[in-house]
Amino acid sequence: MAADQAKDRGNQAFSAGRYADAVSSFSEALAIASDAPNAHVFYSNRSAAQLKLGKAAEALQDAEQCVVRKPDWAKGYSRKGAALYALGRYPDAYRAYQDGLKRDASNAGLLEGLRLVEAKLLTQRGGSSPTASSAPVASLRSFLLGDKRSMFQLFQFVLRSLLLLCFLSFWVPVVLPSFLAFANFFKIAVLNHTSYLFFTHGVPKWQASYAQRLLLDPAVQALFFCMIFWFSEPHGMALMPVFILEMVHFFSYLSSLLQVLGLAENPVVTLVANKALIPLTALIISDPSWPVLASRAKWAKLYTRMPQVAANIEVAIGVALILELLTPSRNFLLLMLYWQMLRVRYMISPQLQEAFRVLHMTILTVVNHPRCPAVLASVYGKIHTFAVKMADPQQQQQAAGGGLASRCNIM
Repeated sequence: MAADQAKDRGNQAFSAGRYADAVSSFSEALAIASDAPNAHVFYSNRSAAQLKLGKAAEALQDAEQCVVRKPDWAKGYSRKGAALYALGRYPDAYRAYQDGLKRDASNAGLLEGLRLVEAKLLTQRGGSSPTASSAPVASLRSFLLGDKRSMFQLFQFVLRSLLLLCFLSFWVPVVLPSFLAFANFFKIAVLNHTSYLFFTHGVPKWQASYAQRLLLDPAVQALFFCMIFWFSEPHGMALMPVFILEMVHFFSYLSSLLQVLGLAENPVVTLVANKALIPLTALIISDPSWPVLASRAKWAKLYTRMPQVAANIEVAIGVALILELLTPSRNFLLLMLYWQMLRVRYMISPQLQEAFRVLHMTILTVVNHPRCPAVLASVYGKIHTFAVKMADPQQQQQAAGGGLASRCNIM
């Protein structure tokens, strides 16, 4: 289709930094198919290119057209918020990001945009004094208790602070014994995820649409993970997926709080960030270029990269539980529950699918090595075939003959 070809040319120009050419190509796509079902994408892309050219007013017009044509698409609100932010209309930008989060509560771009505009609003209210002592109490109160969302974010920050304490106590049992720190870690995590689901989705309803939203929410998957390990014997690796994801939100909130207090440029804060947090984060996400990115790009990459890191660890935990069968501490019930959870998550989590793909390729490299016994390759081939059937709802439905068992599968 000619419109799609024009859009592709625009995307290529945008990636190459030729924003004027990108605007021309997206305009061409709109001229060809302004009423096409995907016309909102053309407006969205042109809005981004206009903003890169410094034409915030034109970017806002395109973003508004995008929202009108596709009101349930979160990215349109992200474009609108960015344009309003560039125009200095921070309250309007705040509302745009909030509207987008109603459609997609976990959208990284919306969350980061909201964080930036909140910090800008609070800086405007409280002045730009560099010291915490001169930061107005009203600004801090507004940040912490301004509305229901602010109060809930404060509540989550407290819970995540307790998670950090339990995590440290598990490895350095000074405040709490390791086993108690492990159990309390998952108790707090369960409370955190449950409260988030209530705040985001409201009171549980006996509706298919409500159930579908819950099943696709990453918080539900994390909740199941936490409940499985709540009553298990301590496994240090089990703490990691929950911890790294929650710490992204923890430090995002802490960063905004420091800005409100005027401590973002404090020498001690800068030293800790540059010498410890930033290098450690770059190591975790395996991206040496991360430290040199702009602030907004850093947070956006964290929100998109950390779920993949967590998924890789989850797969490693599953493998570790299998290997644990060879030891006296084996736990068959934990193994079955955990792998059943992974099976369900595999069907709805692209990150977990990628993690298993990497594991599969790694194992193939080993079993196909010339010095590896052929029987191992044969055994792994059968295990892999069985696992694929277990994770494929269509194959299960055919095997079940369309009976009750087929209707019990997600998707």
